[in-house]
Amino acid sequence: MTSQKIKSGSGFNEAGATTSASPVGVSGTLAGDITRSAVPADGYRYSTEPTFGIISAAAATVELVAGVPGRQIEVLNYTFVSDTPTTVTWKSSTTAISGGMTFGINGGATVNDNDASLRTNVGESLSITNSAGNINGHFAYRVV
Repeated sequence: MTSQKIKSGSGFNEAGATTSASPVGVSGTLAGDITRSAVPADGYRYSTEPTFGIISAAAATVELVAGVPGRQIEVLNYTFVSDTPTTVTWKSSTTAISGGMTFGINGGATVNDNDASLRTNVGESLSITNSAGNINGHFAYRVV
């Protein structure tokens, strides 16, 4: 086994902080540390791991996640149950991003997906509107 470093190809060269390299050896290097804040500018997701939140809403519109300037919020999964007949709508700030979902007493929904099932507009908060009674549950999201 040899201890030679990669001189060309694609991928990382841990010794020289090479971020990418072409077959002809043209590469880019980083002047400082890699930080999480540098990732979005490179076209990658802002967060790859989901964050979890609680759904608890009376008959009102409730902000679940505050908007992030220049980013969208993706809902990956959710579960909630209503205690009375109601209609529930997911929103990007005040704009509906789902149709009104009508449920009877003790009705609810479960959506489980590793891809985004709903996405806000850029910079807008994620909200949910409940028309009557109470809904309670949980959801997972990521900022992209």
